Amino acid sequence: MLRLKRSVNCSRRMVVYAIFDVLDRMGCQYEQAMVGDIRVETKVLGHISEYAFAVTEQTANTSILHVSMLRPASGMTEEKKQLAVHYMLDSVLQHIDEVQASE
Repeated sequence: MLRLKRSVNCSRRMVVYAIFDVLDRMGCQYEQAMVGDIRVETKVLGHISEYAFAVTEQTANTSILHVSMLRPASGMTEEKKQLAVHYMLDSVLQHIDEVQASE
């Protein structure tokens, strides 16, 4: 399973809402849950794979965003798997940056 994580300078709640916003923009179906993994099946780079997002709170204003590819589409190369997970992670981080810049 391919996993990435990044530290984020914002609350856990804000990161979770950013994940929901990005998934909404992508037109994904997911189950909204403030606790536990957010799982989604979506198309990235032309392949439908299953991903999981989790957010770990470090302090009131810092969190860790975790993104995993749970079930890659058949036939995906390792390079495409890595690109897809990076795309999902970067999409959430970019959305957080946009929201923080507009405040």
